[in-house]
Amino acid sequence: MNQAQPNGDNPSPERKPVTGPIMSEAHWNGKLARARAHVAVVVVYQRGDHLVIWPHERKHVLLHRRPVTMYEIDLGLHRARVTADLPSWGHAGSFRATIDVQWRVFNPSAIVRHRVLDIEEALSAALLQQARSIAREFRLEQVTAAEDEINKQLSGVKIDVSAPTGIEQAMRDATDRECLGAEYGLWTRAIAHLALDKAATEHNAKMMRLKWALEEEEAEHKLRVFQNRNQQEITKERMEIYRKIVAAGDVDRFALRLASHPDDITAITEIIREDQLTSRRDTVEFISHMVDTGVVERWEVSDQVKEALEWLTDATARVVTDNDHRTGEIEQPLHQRRRGRGQPIEQSPEAEKPPEVIVVTAEAVPVDEANNPETVAEAVIVEENPGSGPD
Repeated sequence: MNQAQPNGDNPSPERKPVTGPIMSEAHWNGKLARARAHVAVVVVYQRGDHLVIWPHERKHVLLHRRPVTMYEIDLGLHRARVTADLPSWGHAGSFRATIDVQWRVFNPSAIVRHRVLDIEEALSAALLQQARSIAREFRLEQVTAAEDEINKQLSGVKIDVSAPTGIEQAMRDATDRECLGAEYGLWTRAIAHLALDKAATEHNAKMMRLKWALEEEEAEHKLRVFQNRNQQEITKERMEIYRKIVAAGDVDRFALRLASHPDDITAITEIIREDQLTSRRDTVEFISHMVDTGVVERWEVSDQVKEALEWLTDATARVVTDNDHRTGEIEQPLHQRRRGRGQPIEQSPEAEKPPEVIVVTAEAVPVDEANNPETVAEAVIVEENPGSGPD
């Protein structure tokens, strides 16, 4: 820090650590400080107005206006760092924020008026207020989006430091947009990095692992469903082929097909399982014939197929037995037929009484007539008249 001796007996200002853009402050001693790149000089007159002298220009100080103090302002690019916890949406947790603020002076006169000695102290309050306001709009798992939004809103304005007109335009834009530090004559750009605190980090990691597990389980489920659907379609196509072979009774084609595709035994098993429900005996007999003739070895027939054959054989026998039983009921006598759910109705013995025999006593017949066959035949008359008795 440069130190200048004032006129008279006034003591010089104490040396202070440089933490801001003001490099030196001294009483006017009648001459300007040596010109240096990236250093502007601000001369303060007795009435409070300022004269700003940029590095690329030299101006005369108006002595009649009585200059009092001279300041050297650093125009270079600098950085300050602020760390804090930012609340998340609903205050469910906190973001650990590290914010680097790039800054430079575009209005040396404002720096002198506000006497900005410490940039972090001057900017941290407003910086954290804006960062907290943005962070509260995001949930913990949206840490990346929150970081991007903070960097977007605190990016500042473009500035061209190669010419005074570029600096003046940046100053106007920053003031209109109320950018961070603009009121102090500063151009700023904040670059934030957000992370989660320990509890939020553990919670987020656990939720992420669970999410991955759910995605894996869902993907495996979809794969199983897809494989099962494909297998069902393949089995269905094979079943149609074998059904046609069974219907045609083509043993040779069946043997050739099964020899070329040994895995088709699954389709045959499915056909038999369906035939269990419909009691179709022709397919079972065909498969049994295949086994008996040696086209299909017995060891190639699974236990399920064997059980299906036995079940269908028994089921077919029961169906035949039931049909014979019903046929026997139809052929029962009329007097033993059932009416509805009641007992069989039997007719009484009187209803089936044999025809009555009417015997008529004949009168004595002479000997001559007794030898006549016609006369003897008329002696006994038998009538079958079940409807009436003798007169």
